Amino acid sequence: MVEILNRRAADSGFHDRLNVISKDALKTEFPQFDLVVANIPYGISSPLVAKLVYGTKSFRSATLLLQKEFARRLLASPGDSEFNRLAVNVKLVADVEFVMDVSKRDFLPCPKVDSSVVIIRPKAEIPDVNLDEWRAFTRTCFSKKNKTLGATFKQKKKVIELLRLSKQKGPNTENFVSDDGCHSGEDDDDEEASGVDDLCSSSCSEMEMSLFKEKITQVLKSAAFEDKRPCKLSNEELLHLLSLFNQVGIYFHDKTVPNNADDAAAAAAAAYSSQQQFPFV
Repeated sequence: MVEILNRRAADSGFHDRLNVISKDALKTEFPQFDLVVANIPYGISSPLVAKLVYGTKSFRSATLLLQKEFARRLLASPGDSEFNRLAVNVKLVADVEFVMDVSKRDFLPCPKVDSSVVIIRPKAEIPDVNLDEWRAFTRTCFSKKNKTLGATFKQKKKVIELLRLSKQKGPNTENFVSDDGCHSGEDDDDEEASGVDDLCSSSCSEMEMSLFKEKITQVLKSAAFEDKRPCKLSNEELLHLLSLFNQVGIYFHDKTVPNNADDAAAAAAAAYSSQQQFPFV
């Protein structure tokens, strides 16, 4: 296909104005660009959109042909059944406009799914928030998007994880008591109980866990988030909740995972290949 494209450009006298980069779009650093017009492989829609909107290259717009289901998730608003982490993360930094649906019957050979065209335009101004922290926070909130935030954050596995990350970040720890061993007497859902010991470091104690869990609960109650569900919350509300958590020394981003947009996109692509789902959701 590259050879055909180069030949057509040469025949038209435009060969010196065409630069074809035949590489993996998820692993290759993009050159400077202004516009994107693409019919991308549907299997990499999520990591490629993530790389575009969270990458280091500024651009004017991206017009993309996407699987219709994926486009609906990208366009979803709070309260919609399709609303998800994908929409939350993308809409923090970009506006998404629906253009048109494209029937599968318009292609030859006919694919199995319908498509949609959308335009993504980066916002001129985005909220003052650490983007790595934001993505990690939304991953936690939308792990069970229809669960209340109180139910999500009370899970023992999640409390241990956040305690470890907050220590890693160097939060203010005046309310914590350091000790060796981590043995919580609380009962949690069976699905969360397995693997907890692996997540717990030797520096956390039962009292420390209890104090940290109470701090999480206080944050949720302080702004009436405990009984709310992430699938109903706007970005403004989620940003407010993240700010409240950070103010008391509770953090979500693991500094040991990729914080580069290109690396994150590659990791998301690997997740898609192994799990066959939208990894950015």
